Order: sequence, then C-alpha cells, then structure tokens
Amino acid sequence: MTEKLIFAQTFEGLLRSLTGKLTPRLATGLRERGFDPAAALLPAYPQPVFIEVVSFLAKELHPGLAPEAAICALGRGFMDGYGETMVGRAMMAMMRLIGPRRTLERVTRQFRTGNNFSETRLTPVGATEYHLWVNEVRLPGWYIGILSRGLELAGGKDVKVELIHRDAAGGNFRVSWVA
Repeated sequence: MTEKLIFAQTFEGLLRSLTGKLTPRLATGLRERGFDPAAALLPAYPQPVFIEVVSFLAKELHPGLAPEAAICALGRGFMDGYGETMVGRAMMAMMRLIGPRRTLERVTRQFRTGNNFSETRLTPVGATEYHLWVNEVRLPGWYIGILSRGLELAGGKDVKVELIHRDAAGGNFRVSWVA
C-alpha cells in the first residue's frame, strides 16, 4: 500500500492562513508534531503529521470552540490561505468561473491537488443539494470547513455542509447552497 501523503501546497496554504498568528509557541508545537514552519517545505508529509498539525492548530487558535467546530474554523481559514498559493490561485479562479455545482463535481480532482489518496462519490439530491462521500475522513470538521468556504468562494450562498454518516471507509456529507 502506498503511503498516504499530504503535498507541500496544502501545508503552504495552512501557513499562509496563519499570517500574523504564528507565535513562537505555535511554531514549537508544529515542530513537535513533525512540521517546521521555518524550514523549506518538503514535497509531501505523511497524513498522520497533517492530522496532528490540524488538530493542534485548531485547539490553539480556537480554544473556545468544540474540537470539530475549531477544526471547521481552521479549514475555512485554510481555504483563504490556499487561495494565496500558486496552485490555489488557479483553482480559485476556476471555481469562481464554473460555480458551486461544477466545483463540487470536480472535488476529487481538487482534493488530489493536496494529497495522493482522496476519492469521492457525488450523488445529486436536488438542483443545489448533494450527498458527497469522501474516503479517509479523519477530521470531519476539516471537510465541513473547506467545502463550505470553497463553495462560498465559488459563488454559493447560504452554503451548508453537514456530516450525515461516518465509518472506517469514509464520511458522507450533505452539501447544499442557494443559487
């Protein structure tokens, strides 16, 4: 089995979302979890490092929120930071051009710009409502955050993303917006 990797541009987007927030305490905590924010980015990092980094940052940056809500908030901020990366700028421009429905239809390809393992299945429920299954859902709040903010950036209004089922294989989300 191939090692599950998170690519450098994902960590770059995460770092960009931390502009003005990266304290020495946060930097130390990130290094302790396998990611040195002061070093050159590696081409990729093991998935467990990413999970530890996201969990740590969510707790530290959003201490007043429940863990999943904090991870969701971090994911939403990540999307804005990712939009400042070279890969993210191109992706965001395309998303604005094609809108939320077609963005969601291309979500596997978009997730695969950040890792080597994401798979999805999309099932239409209505014109602006879908069920989205994603494999490897370790942090459901992350997906809620990145999907909700991403679809907003693609032009969706009143975007709602809700986890409706999760098991060892993945998670199923209900995704909707107002056109």
